[in-house]
Amino acid sequence: MNKLASACICAIVLLILAGGVNAISVENVKKLDIPETDLWDVVLSPDGTQLAYIAYDEVRLQQVFVINTDGTGKKKLTEDANKKWGLAWGKDKIAYISFGNDGLEKIFVINPDGTGNAQLIPDNTRQGDSEKYMQAWGAPSWSPDGSLLAYTSLDEIANPKIYIVNADGTGKRLLMDDSFKQWSPSFSPDTKSIVYVSYPETKNKEELFTVEISGIARKQLTFDEIKKNYPVWGPDGTIVFVSYENVMSSGEKLFAIDQDGTNRRLFIDADHKQRNPSFSLDGRKFAYAAIDAAGNVKIAVGDVTGIKAETATTTPVIITAAPTPAKTAVTPAATAQTQEEQEGNGIWLIMVLAAAVMLLLVAIALKDYFKK
Repeated sequence: MNKLASACICAIVLLILAGGVNAISVENVKKLDIPETDLWDVVLSPDGTQLAYIAYDEVRLQQVFVINTDGTGKKKLTEDANKKWGLAWGKDKIAYISFGNDGLEKIFVINPDGTGNAQLIPDNTRQGDSEKYMQAWGAPSWSPDGSLLAYTSLDEIANPKIYIVNADGTGKRLLMDDSFKQWSPSFSPDTKSIVYVSYPETKNKEELFTVEISGIARKQLTFDEIKKNYPVWGPDGTIVFVSYENVMSSGEKLFAIDQDGTNRRLFIDADHKQRNPSFSLDGRKFAYAAIDAAGNVKIAVGDVTGIKAETATTTPVIITAAPTPAKTAVTPAATAQTQEEQEGNGIWLIMVLAAAVMLLLVAIALKDYFKK
């Protein structure tokens, strides 16, 4: 192989790498053929083989159900009459929000086989928001190893804030003490960070932020001023969340960004509305709630492609005390201008590499022509 051909191949490889960073996608999407069309809070099991969701039972009571991802093996886990929402499937337990004996929203945990149903945190605080079943505060979030649970509650001045608690309900602590509302927490695959929704310092617009679980290094990821919620951490540093095409749109869709806040794109181009993004622990399975124009909901599952072969390992973390959180300062991941510059630089890089490939191919063709 001559030097010119080798250079051409190298340029092609560089072009593929430049355009393929975090290029995960979902293939083989199918919708479960089950009779329920009025359901919500779809969540995938850590191993990607089952799904949990909330739906009405035969007497129109809201219950937690589990089902295999092929639509078989449906089982009802709960029996009580209280409303339920905010599902989160951890390593060993399913968490959900319902009403306790005091009439306040509480986190309950239950085994995937329906046994061991119990309230998790024995205090008199609200641990969720029951607005129209679709909790405005978002569902709780398990750490990947199942040792911690992050959730939204009210602080002493009734602002929603993120708290972290051990899997047995002990060690509750406020994640960070700042002046902004916080909700919809989701642990990163390495358990070191949490992505959540909050307001920037100058505007009442929902944006995505990340923070370390120690409560420091708060960073703003998005700057588009478009309403968003329910972020989850996907494979290869991808964050998937519910948002809108623009500020005038009415249908929620699933969008993705890279973990630095760049490369915003529509994650799945289908359905009238989409909610409840959920990944398996290894990042290879994906599920969401697909909603048609009539409001009927179907559970959609698919295979994730373009991810790394290995997944991050985690070390169990147990909270032994409730430290006093320090005041945190926002460190923007990027300004809106910086994001545009980064995206523009990426496009220019791809264009330059593409031009180089074309020139090399022309040069090879001319060389062969003159040899003849």
